[in-house]
Amino acid sequence: MKLAITNQEEREDVMMWVSDLYKDVYGSRPRGYNFEAFSNAELSTFVNDLIEESEREAEMESAFVEKAIADVMSLGADKETALRWLDQADAFFNYGDDPFCEDSIEKYGWVASQFE
Repeated sequence: MKLAITNQEEREDVMMWVSDLYKDVYGSRPRGYNFEAFSNAELSTFVNDLIEESEREAEMESAFVEKAIADVMSLGADKETALRWLDQADAFFNYGDDPFCEDSIEKYGWVASQFE
């Protein structure tokens, strides 16, 4: 679905979240853009490009996740065990030996989100 900005109210709504969308896509807030100077058409195009990039990244991440799960399952683990192992690996990679963080990952990580 393409976003079309046709009036000032829609423009103001977009201006409230365009920085968040940019940060989601590129990892930092936009710098050097004067969104106020953009026409409605230019702002619509800019936002639609960000939305498309965000959707592409979500698809790539989903494919990566599915491949990671499949790779672990190829070792003979079922899906729940594969997710638990991936959570534990993420926890160790991100937090080292901190048992509090590993406990949080187990409570709120992939396993919890996949089997609620």
